[in-house]
Amino acid sequence: MINEIPHNLLRFILLLLAQILIFSNINFSSFINPYVFPLFILLLPFETPRWMLMLAGMLSGLVLDIFLGSMGMHAAACLLVGYMRPFLINIITPKGTDFEISPNIYAQGLPWFISYTGITMLIYLTFYFLVEAATFLNFFLLLLKIILSTAMSVMFMIIFLFLFSARKKRRFA
Repeated sequence: MINEIPHNLLRFILLLLAQILIFSNINFSSFINPYVFPLFILLLPFETPRWMLMLAGMLSGLVLDIFLGSMGMHAAACLLVGYMRPFLINIITPKGTDFEISPNIYAQGLPWFISYTGITMLIYLTFYFLVEAATFLNFFLLLLKIILSTAMSVMFMIIFLFLFSARKKRRFA
């Protein structure tokens, strides 16, 4: 896990720059806000302890909040993702599956990764947009925003993973 630190630090910087410079400035409509930054937490090694995932989520979310001026909402959402990640991996991973050190789209397969990123981003964006809205007045518009933003975020994450992941073993079934 120690030899993964420079790799994860580089990933953190690249995802932070991509989120701040590109994805936060994309205006598809008022209902689609893509977020790729949580991918940093999702790609940390499997054996990362929950407390470290939560700390990494909180600190990375705070850095994003500083640049985007979102008053701690990303920090709270990333903290939730760090907490939920071990549960989610246990739920979507078949029993007896032996994975590599870190999640990899080629090793785990495309269906597993779509489930993993999709459920995680649904949790992240539901929490984030509920805190941002602070009301249920326009519930169906909020729900539409969550669904469209989740779909767009997962699409960009999968593209990012295909472009920047190491191809060790391919498994798409």
